[in-house]
Parts: sequence; C-alpha cells; structure tokens
Amino acid sequence: MLSKLLGQGAGGLVLLALTAYQAAAQGRVGADSLAVATAVAAATQQYAQEVQPESVLFNGPEYVNRTLAGTIGHPFFESAEPQAGDLAYRSAHFQGVPLRYDLALDQVVLSYPGQAAAVQLVPEKIAAFSLGSHQFVRLLADSATKSAAPTGFYEVLLPGPVSLLARYTKRVAQTTVQQNLRLEFRQTDQLYVRTPSTLAPVD
Repeated sequence: MLSKLLGQGAGGLVLLALTAYQAAAQGRVGADSLAVATAVAAATQQYAQEVQPESVLFNGPEYVNRTLAGTIGHPFFESAEPQAGDLAYRSAHFQGVPLRYDLALDQVVLSYPGQAAAVQLVPEKIAAFSLGSHQFVRLLADSATKSAAPTGFYEVLLPGPVSLLARYTKRVAQTTVQQNLRLEFRQTDQLYVRTPSTLAPVD
C-alpha cells in the first residue's frame, strides 16, 4: 500500500526518513536540559514583556491538568515543563511563547508568564506550532477519501510533496502490582505518509 502511495523510487525516501525519526527519538533522551531551561526562561521573559492579558492568546478556557495523584509519568510531549515555541494562531504568528502539548487531550497549552495558570488554546484556531525543533500542523479528517487519520496535530518529520508525519497520543494504563492499582501514562506513535491527495498510516 505504501509503494502505491509513494510511487516509483519514493520508498528509499521514506526509509531514510524513518531512520532519521528513530535517531531523533533516541536523541531526545540525551537532550541538553540546561540549554532548554535557559531558552525557555529567556523566551518567557520576552513574552511577559510583549504580550498583554487581553491578547487573543488568552481568549480560551483555563487549562486544568486532571492527572490523578500517584500516576507515573505525565500527559505532555517530551516535558511537563513549558517549552519555548512558535505559534500560528487566529491568523497571527507568535514567537517564543511557553507552550506544552497535552498528548492525552490533543491540546496545546499556553502558560501565563510568571504565574501557574495556563490557557487551553482553541484547537480549530491553531494552524501550526513548534516545540523546540519539533514542527506540528493541524490536519482535518477527510471523510470523502475515507482517511484513517483522525483530526488533530501531527509532527512534520519530513516535509515535501510526499511528507512523513507522526501522530502522538498518550493514555493512562491500569495494572495491578501486588494487589495495588498502578496508573501510568504510555505513549503511542503512529507514522503517516501524506501526498497531495492522501494521508495513510505506515504499517
């Protein structure tokens, strides 16, 4: 099925992208946390100086993390702490804003500078956003083509006419350990190949 989507000679392109994706996933573990923290702090300071409370960024409901106490892990992409990113929202572009991406809710969260409060951005108003070097776009399910890809946010791993995307989700798994209930977030990654007319999962 994949070869039909990509056409002659494109299989090597996807194989190369898959290899790069696996290498990037391994590299996340060894990221320089100090550099990330410094970048987020600088972005938050600039953001607090430039963005006012009445900004369109704050026209959304308050975000509430409803993770039960004792749950192992967190629902966010890579880090539970805000990451400096760019945002295309309500036909405007914002740079260096502190964002988190809740994979359990498929929800982008904006942290208010200097406060613990956070805003839940309206998904339909988000065209794209970034977290560090990761670029995400929002795609709509296409019932006309019976696409298996749901509406939501996808990371662009390999851009182009034939692109490789990744869809991330997290769910809370329940297990019993020595008669005690254990709750733990587990992440699922699904790759998709996108052409001008199709969006299909990579099996």
